[in-house]
Amino acid sequence: MDGFRAYRFYLALKLHFTTEKYNVFESKGAVKTNKSKFELRNDRFIFDKIAKKFSSEKELIQFMASNFIYGNQNFVYSGPESDDNYIEWQRRKQSITKILSDDCQKILTEAEKQNYSAYDIFYCTKNVAPYIIYLYAAKQICIESVCILDEALHFTQEWNSSTAVMLLLGDEVRRIQKSKGFIKYDVSKTAGIINNLQQELVLNQNG
Repeated sequence: MDGFRAYRFYLALKLHFTTEKYNVFESKGAVKTNKSKFELRNDRFIFDKIAKKFSSEKELIQFMASNFIYGNQNFVYSGPESDDNYIEWQRRKQSITKILSDDCQKILTEAEKQNYSAYDIFYCTKNVAPYIIYLYAAKQICIESVCILDEALHFTQEWNSSTAVMLLLGDEVRRIQKSKGFIKYDVSKTAGIINNLQQELVLNQNG
């Protein structure tokens, strides 16, 4: 693998995470560029270095995706931070079910403190941002958990129509939505955790 191929992956992922229309899975990573343009870049040596760093394209893509998912769009220039994000991404992948379970417990604890309903947690009430996005923005819960919950409950679809949410947190909402395709998990394991959270939220509200 050479620097130009690494650069193509970078362009595709950057378009995926920073634009509404481009979807890297649907386009299969196709981008408009060529090697001549790449050779004119002053930073091409960085992509050559990144290409040599990984033994497979899959690892390189995971490295780049993890940094976009964790909000480090300039990872090609950030050195240690980009490596730390990749290591954290790998760690979370290995314990994704436990991370979701722990984050759901945090959500439930906060709901009990604030006397919030499931709707208050996940959806917009009178154009007020849902509480889960505050927990996420404060890094109290992981983006992986938000994505898994959204796959089951589809709450970010409603966020798109909320002026308050999109005005303040539009970039974060897009990042959550664009990250979902990269986060793999066992639905048979996560479904029970999510169902339990929903039941506990209902009990909390009725109690």
